[in-house]
Amino acid sequence: MAKHPASNGQHVADDRILSLSQLLERIPLTRQSIWRMCRVGQFPAPIHLTKSRIGWRWSSVEAWIRERENTPPKRRAFFGKEVDE
Repeated sequence: MAKHPASNGQHVADDRILSLSQLLERIPLTRQSIWRMCRVGQFPAPIHLTKSRIGWRWSSVEAWIRERENTPPKRRAFFGKEVDE
């Protein structure tokens, strides 16, 4: 699902737009976590398609996943101590 081959042999980003329910099927986060992370800039912002519909560009979410793979966030403090991994 990551990329589709183009006719010239290059890969193009998968720019389909996912609804929140489709996003939740692919990302193991809760609805509340996604909105909280969007508010503080830690997750891609949704695209406002109409006054009442929003969606997320899958290529932006994939980029966010790759970023997490390359630079994982610090884990929560455990009994007041930062956990380094």
